[in-house]
Amino acid sequence: METSRRVGPLHVLLIEDSEADIDLIRTAFGEVQRAHSPIELHVARDGAQARAALARDPRIALVLLDGALPGEDGLHWLSALKAHDDVSLRRLPVVMLSGSDTEEEIRSAYHAHASAYLIKPSDPDGLRQMVGALVQFWGQVARLPNRL
Repeated sequence: METSRRVGPLHVLLIEDSEADIDLIRTAFGEVQRAHSPIELHVARDGAQARAALARDPRIALVLLDGALPGEDGLHWLSALKAHDDVSLRRLPVVMLSGSDTEEEIRSAYHAHASAYLIKPSDPDGLRQMVGALVQFWGQVARLPNRL
């Protein structure tokens, strides 16, 4: 599988059930996008919608995963993705977003092969900084394999 410099927007799948968090993250991505490279944000509100989005759009290169989803929790979804038959899905970087900073939850996320574990900032400025760092690293510094 070829790795190359990204041409076009960074396609990010946000898996989040809270409308308030979706709005805040979408706004932060919009603000960061003006300062960095273009971003296409896809939103899924549960694990089933996320699986459908990944099957539908092979351009998705990064997943932001809320740890507390309705029905299927984020760790279960992550474990299933990392055990998927499709190697391109198993290799997708998944960043866990959580409101919890307990050692047990952090260890569980990395044990399930999360690429990173981030605490969701409670203030908009902190969220913008976090999103900016995500976009800079995953969109400009890191090289990701193509899924196409």
